[in-house]
Amino acid sequence: MYLSKIEEFIEEIFSPFPKGAHALDHSRRVYSIAEKIGAELGADMKILLSAALLHDIGRVREKSTGVSHSILSGEMSSEFLRSIDFTEEETKKVKETIRTHRFSEGLSPTSLEGQILSDADKLDAIGAIGIYRTIAHAVETGVGLEGFLKHAQEKLLRLHNLMYTDIAKKMAKNRHNILDLFVKEIHSELEI
Repeated sequence: MYLSKIEEFIEEIFSPFPKGAHALDHSRRVYSIAEKIGAELGADMKILLSAALLHDIGRVREKSTGVSHSILSGEMSSEFLRSIDFTEEETKKVKETIRTHRFSEGLSPTSLEGQILSDADKLDAIGAIGIYRTIAHAVETGVGLEGFLKHAQEKLLRLHNLMYTDIAKKMAKNRHNILDLFVKEIHSELEI
């Protein structure tokens, strides 16, 4: 019941931005990846799946506020979670899971659920879907092919080494290989 309420909440937030690198479709994929990993590792699924759906809602305000989306997402989630009868402890855990999922801020997850969310988010950034997302973002922001390649080199091709869970490490191998091959092929074609 609570998941359908969260789904409605994020659909409303993302409705002006239904597609994009960090929109509703991304949150749903992260949810699916987190669900698979969490079930295998015995995670607290209420905390994990709630955090997975809510982890990027702050992106709609990040640019205008200058505040990290991982902070905003936790803050935006808290009042809503209380309104659907999450306890203070559950709300705090979801907020902390969201806050610590973003590796690029130098934070480390403080729970298994945070590790899984971080892994799921990174897994969605690599492989075929990661390539699609990065190209879409490069087009949207106007950085083009050079921006895509720079982002791939500086961030995406490193992600497979930053996974916390063994399950995610295994999943990342194939996705990394797809991304690596794609980037190498672009470089090869540019040399002609």
